[in-house]
Parts: sequence; structure tokens; C-alpha cells
Amino acid sequence: MKPIIFQYRSRKLHADDIAFIKALIEQHFLRGRTYISCELCKHWNWVQPNGKHKEYAARDLLLRLEEQGLITLPPRIRAKNNLKPKVFVQTPLFVRRPLEGKITEYENLTIHVVKDPQERYLWEYLFQHYHYLGNPRLVGEHLRHIVRIGNQVVACLGWASAAWKVKDRDRFIEWDETTKRTHLHLIANNVRFLILPWVKIKHLASKVLSLALRRLSDDWNTVYGHPVYLAENLC
Repeated sequence: MKPIIFQYRSRKLHADDIAFIKALIEQHFLRGRTYISCELCKHWNWVQPNGKHKEYAARDLLLRLEEQGLITLPPRIRAKNNLKPKVFVQTPLFVRRPLEGKITEYENLTIHVVKDPQERYLWEYLFQHYHYLGNPRLVGEHLRHIVRIGNQVVACLGWASAAWKVKDRDRFIEWDETTKRTHLHLIANNVRFLILPWVKIKHLASKVLSLALRRLSDDWNTVYGHPVYLAENLC
């Protein structure tokens, strides 16, 4: 069995895969990163259920391989514009009714994955306006959760791929660099957690986290084809 050099989502990369990617980069170095990621999708037949290439996943994979020193990508053709904040031209409709009391007084608490564009817009708007860090740019594998009591949004969560280096986590797991490369995708990072400011329900945060963690692995498996076994919180 060939040793696994790097694992990205459910794809295991061996030495010959890394060599192929290096050759692809060398062949198309002057065409830029986007072209290389598209070519990688073509060669691997890396497509979504709708038949489109997984270009975002390919770009993310290449960046992660470069972070690990396994490849060297060409310089960016265009400067990154990640620092430019998103402009919300419309205010989405949502209930701002104050809620108080104890969590035991509320039985209709639900949580679900954000899927459609309208809900994503609402999720991003709420973080941009009510979280001190603003709307996060989620990269790699990620999920967005919205939590409601009845028809009212009370909380939102954002999950993303785990950070490469977390001292306490790595000490707790006691893994070496090779094992971490292979299994890091099985950890999710809670990059954002927001309780809306007009919601003052005691113990709501712990209840929301409990519900989210119960379903996180199944939600991740539905979207990305593999579970997660550990969640970390750095926010």
C-alpha cells in the first residue's frame, strides 16, 4: 500500500499525485493558479453532482499543499481583494423581538444548515452587523448553521476546516506531522458563534452548541462525504 502524503476531504494523495501536480504547475506556470486548478479538475475528473468542475476545492487544495511545502505555486496574477468588506444593499427581513427567561421555557428550538442564497445572505448580514469580528470568509470545507425559536432567528454558527497548528489540540491528540496531514480534515473549527443581542435567554448558548455538535458530523458527511470526529473553538 502506497503511503498517504496528504489527505484533502476524502481524497488521499500519494507521492505520484504530488509529482503529477508539480508537473502540471511547471507546464502551466505562466498561465496562473486558476488555469492550473481547472486543469487539475479535468485530469482528475473532479466534478460536482451538477457536472461542474470543483474549481474552488482544487484551488483550496493547491493552497494547502503549498502551505505544507509540498508544491510551489506561481505568483498571483491579481491581488487578493479579501479585505474589501461585502456591501449589503438590502436589509433582510427577520424578527427582532426581545426574548428572555430560561431555555427550559422554550421547546421549539431548531437548527439547520444554510443552503439557499436568501438564508446565506441573512446569515452573512447578521454576522456583519452583530458580531464583533464581522462576516467571516469561510474557506475550504465549511458549514453555516442558523438557529431559530419558532420563526425567529436567535443564533448563527459558522464551521470551517481546522487550523493547521493549534498547540493545545496537537498536544492533546499526540499526533505527528504525517498523521495530522492524513486526518486533519476530520476536525471542524467553530470559527463564528453569534447570539443575537436582543436574545437574553439563560443557557441558550450551551443548548445551541449541544444541538449543533449532535448533528455536525452528519451534516458534514452529507455535504463533503466524510464525518468529523472533533470540533475546536478558537473564536
